[in-house]
Amino acid sequence: MTKADKVLGEIEKIATESPPHTMPIIGKEKGAVLENVSKKNQPKAVLEIGTLVGYSAILMAKNLKKGKIISIEINTKNASAAKLNIERAGLSNTVEVINGDALEIIPTLEGLFDLVFIDAKKEDYFKYLKVVEPKLTRNAIVVADNVKRFEIQMSDFLEYVRNSGKYKSETYDFGADAVEVSTKVRI
Repeated sequence: MTKADKVLGEIEKIATESPPHTMPIIGKEKGAVLENVSKKNQPKAVLEIGTLVGYSAILMAKNLKKGKIISIEINTKNASAAKLNIERAGLSNTVEVINGDALEIIPTLEGLFDLVFIDAKKEDYFKYLKVVEPKLTRNAIVVADNVKRFEIQMSDFLEYVRNSGKYKSETYDFGADAVEVSTKVRI
């Protein structure tokens, strides 16, 4: 078992023992989608919007051969916990956690992103996408969590990725919730 797998297991255990939704990590089942996208596509530059305690960043980072992840978390306490978990997982060289508002930070970031994972303020998913869209590579992939549980709050985002013609979008349904994987097809 790698350091990363050990830390992921510890976070999963804490999340399942916490009162419902107090530590809403993507978890193993939905996380497998994110893990597979990372493994298969080997993105060089990843942007994560919403770090929480670092679970999904670790999940992606442990599957990257060369890529780097920038993860943005608005909550200072969560950002500190994420940095600690990422360090314990031995992935500090792969993941950079930035504490602040993603809508303000994204425009200041240099370079382009091959993969974006959105798991932050649900009603702002569309705003996050629009601010990062100019920084997406040609075939970039956008993965969004909680698209079933919070479908109403992110209806503008879902309408856009599913019907704008700019993305080929697929929903992975897990019963109580779902993950949307959208590949950019048009600039």
